[in-house]
Amino acid sequence: MTARKPLSQTAPTPFRLECEIIETARLLLRKPVQDDAGDYARLANNYAVASMLGSMPHPYFTADAREFIAKVEEGHASGCNYAITRADTGEVMGACGLHEDLSRFELPFIGYWLGEPWWGGGYATEAARAMIDLFFKATNRDMLMISCRIDNLRSRRVIEKCGGKYWKDGEQFNKALGEMHHVSHFKVARADWLAAIRSN
Repeated sequence: MTARKPLSQTAPTPFRLECEIIETARLLLRKPVQDDAGDYARLANNYAVASMLGSMPHPYFTADAREFIAKVEEGHASGCNYAITRADTGEVMGACGLHEDLSRFELPFIGYWLGEPWWGGGYATEAARAMIDLFFKATNRDMLMISCRIDNLRSRRVIEKCGGKYWKDGEQFNKALGEMHHVSHFKVARADWLAAIRSN
């Protein structure tokens, strides 16, 4: 087993937040469990979903979902991960999370995806805002990153509704496409988040 190299004194310590359940007006975000694997596979095994994400393979099988959920349950998945469910019915709609990977990005970031049946209802914005609230309430960090494929206008609107301000473009490997794709990175600052809260 290779020893992990120590982070520099100035590098932030990767975070792992302990918040089991987050409730919003219409959603309940909770830790995924193995019973969710079938729903994850049914919703994620969609090229329209996977092609807009970097790390999701296509096709996506129940075994892939089980492996991912096992990593979350065992504490091996990065950051904190949630199943997005409807608060009134408990239906699984997708997934979201807060992550930090200093080998890839200089800022912590949020990720999210929804199954296609749930597109267009404002659920992605609601889940993303919950992740941003959690990040700024539970950490002392001042900046968070959200990214989307450069041509994903739907996700770009979500980011802008959450206070994201364009930062820069980049590239990342897309498993579904099997090639690099262009992404836009946005920053959400603590000061802007506080201002948004005070204006509501």
